[in-house]
Amino acid sequence: MVAPWLKGLKPTEHDGFNMDSAVEAILDVMEVRGVDQADLVGFSLGGLVALRTAMKYPQKIRHTVLISTPMIPAQATLSRQLWMARLTPSMLFKQISKEHVVAALGALAESDMGVDLSGLATPTLTIAADGDPMGRASAEHLIAQAKATKRLLPGTDPNLLKTHPAELAQLISDFCADFLDP
Repeated sequence: MVAPWLKGLKPTEHDGFNMDSAVEAILDVMEVRGVDQADLVGFSLGGLVALRTAMKYPQKIRHTVLISTPMIPAQATLSRQLWMARLTPSMLFKQISKEHVVAALGALAESDMGVDLSGLATPTLTIAADGDPMGRASAEHLIAQAKATKRLLPGTDPNLLKTHPAELAQLISDFCADFLDP
């Protein structure tokens, strides 16, 4: 198991986030480790990177699990978030620098989030908080477009990594095991 930083978001990187570079970095990690196929699990923006990787390299990805991944962010919402991030003092950004957050939001605003997912061949699980409207809407979009499997966990906090770690681990394990040969 490997949990790499998304290319462009590591605190020591200053190039900024780019979706295509992040996808290629996932393939680089796999190549360096000698992995021909992998199961990708992504949270939020990492879920978008996992999804793009699965769409671009379906022969390399066995399963894709998307946790609280915003599939249909409203352009107005992204614009407001970008504007607010630019106005927020740098000292309030603790784990990721203000520059990295602004770059990531800018990349999301420029990305075509309306990609036709009907060609997604990788079995996909989408997990969201039951009380998170964006998470639920994204999960429904994935079900409609990519025939994904949906699981909802109780609560409103989209940070399911923090609020439901054991449940997430079990859902992911069960989903990937369902496709293994007996």
